[in-house]
Amino acid sequence: MSLTINHQTNDISATSGSVTIDGAAAGGGGAAVVVGHTTTSSSTAAVSFSSLTDTYISYKLVMNWYHSSAVSMYPNIRFYDGSTVLTGYQVQRYSGQNQSNQTGQNDINFLTETSGQYFSSASNIWGIGHTNKPLILNAQSYGNASTNAIVECGANRAAASGVTPDKIEIRSLFTDIPAGAEITLYGLKSS
Repeated sequence: MSLTINHQTNDISATSGSVTIDGAAAGGGGAAVVVGHTTTSSSTAAVSFSSLTDTYISYKLVMNWYHSSAVSMYPNIRFYDGSTVLTGYQVQRYSGQNQSNQTGQNDINFLTETSGQYFSSASNIWGIGHTNKPLILNAQSYGNASTNAIVECGANRAAASGVTPDKIEIRSLFTDIPAGAEITLYGLKSS
């Protein structure tokens, strides 16, 4: 085998065989793929990503938005199997010294802001596209109101026979998602 280094592009290629660096294979590995992205052009009640499959080992949802003035907003997420809303989540939230544990929830609230202007969140989601498997979410969210400025949230829904979550819907109770909101869903590949 021989290695060729292109000094103009810094590319390394092998004529045959494989390349290892410190005992690990070079190249390959997992990657994040943009599954969907939206920038809302006007305020909207919900943003959805549908027809999701088990192509990815997990999904990552990143959201950022800003209201022109303080509003009551409860950014939340719902999951669907086709057109059926999935319910019955156990949700644990932690904010500062406050901790809550709720069962039987229909939505998963990221924040409970009664006077907030901006919202930022990153969530990891496992179970999308998997039949008869639990649905698990963990998120870290930030809003500018001091009472719930930083919130960690974990939620799960037990596996149910014949259920395949394939749609995510992001909503905000009491006020719409504002124009200019950036919402991106990534699929995480294993290799």
